[in-house]
Amino acid sequence: MYRILLKAAILIFLAAGTISCSENGEDETATENGVRLIPVETVEVVDGTFDDYVRLTGTVEALEDAIISSETSGRVLSIQQRGAYVEEGETIAQLDDRLIKAQYNAAKASFDFARDSYERLERLYADSIVTTQDFDNARTQLDQARSQLNQAEKQLEDASISAPFTGRIVSRLINTGELIGPGQPVARLVSSERVRIVTGIPERYTGEITEGTESDIFLRALGTGAIKANITYAGSVIDPETRTYAAEIEIDNPDDLVKPDMIADLQIKRATLDGVILLPRTAVLRNEEGSSVFRSSEENGRKIAELVTVETAAASGPFIQIVSGIEIGDEVVVSGMRTLSSGDELNVLNTTTNLERIEKLKEQDRPVVSY
Repeated sequence: MYRILLKAAILIFLAAGTISCSENGEDETATENGVRLIPVETVEVVDGTFDDYVRLTGTVEALEDAIISSETSGRVLSIQQRGAYVEEGETIAQLDDRLIKAQYNAAKASFDFARDSYERLERLYADSIVTTQDFDNARTQLDQARSQLNQAEKQLEDASISAPFTGRIVSRLINTGELIGPGQPVARLVSSERVRIVTGIPERYTGEITEGTESDIFLRALGTGAIKANITYAGSVIDPETRTYAAEIEIDNPDDLVKPDMIADLQIKRATLDGVILLPRTAVLRNEEGSSVFRSSEENGRKIAELVTVETAAASGPFIQIVSGIEIGDEVVVSGMRTLSSGDELNVLNTTTNLERIEKLKEQDRPVVSY
C-alpha cells in the first residue's frame, strides 16, 4: 500500500510540474530559440525643427490699479456703487461743498474787485496821476486775490472726487454720510481691458530673452489654448534673491475674463533650430552613467533591441533633442522599454515617425515650470 501511495504522489507531482512549465512558457512569450519577444512601439528618426522654450509661471496684473483718495475734508453726499464702470473724469464720490462754494464766491469777489482796482490804477499810472507805490500795491493785491481764488477753485474741484482713468470700481472704502479728511482712501479703481503678465526670467537667459521675444500664455483657471504675445518689457537689473530679471507681457482683455492675480503658465521661445533630431522624453533612459535609448537592429530578418548611449541637449515639454548616438533613419523604441533588455527580440505593435509621435504628445502636454 505504501508503494502504491508513493507512486501516485510522484505521478501527481510530475503532472503539476508539467502544467506549471507550460503556463510559464506562455507568460514569457519566448521565441523558438529562447529569446524573449517583447511588444513595443517605435519611431523612425527623421530630422525636424526644434523650438526651444523656457517654461515659467507668471501673475496677471491690471495695467491700471489705484486706490483713489480724497484731497480735502467734507461729508460724503454720494459715492458710486461697487462694480460701476466710470469714464476718465467722471465723479466717483461727491462731498458736501456748500462751505467751499461760499469760500470760492468770496475769493471770486475779492479777485474781481482787485482786478478792477488794478485796471483803473493802471490807466492813472500811465498818465502819471498815481504814484508807483500805489500801482505796485494794486498789482500785489491782485496777485494775492488770484492766488486765493485758485486755492478756493482747487478745493471746490476736490470736493468732487473723479476717476483718473476709465475703469471699474472694485471696492468702496467709505459710505455715504461719513466725514472724511485729506488722504483718506475712497475707492479702488481697476482698469482691466488690457492686462499684463509679470514673471521673472532666470539670469542665464540674459541676451536670449528680451523685449519682443515670442511667448505662449496658458491661463490655468480658464483652460483656454495658447495666447500668443510678445514680451513688452524686460528688466535691466537682476533680483539678488531670485537671480531673475523682471519681464512683462501685455494682452487684450475685452471680455474681462482674465482677472488680476490669476496664475499664467508661460512658454517663452529662446531659439529655433533646424535639422535636429528629437525624441519623446520617455524614450530616453537615464542612470548614473548617462542617457541611453533602445535602437532596433536587424539580425537574420528579426528586430533585436540594442541599448545605445546618446547625448542630449535642450528639452521642451514632452520632447528632447538628441545630438549624438543615433542617426536619421534609425528605429528607436518609445514604448515598452521598461521591461526591455539588450538582445530581446522586438514585436513592433506600432511605428510612426518621431515628429508624428511628438505632435501627439504636444497636444496632450500641459505647461509646467521646468527651469
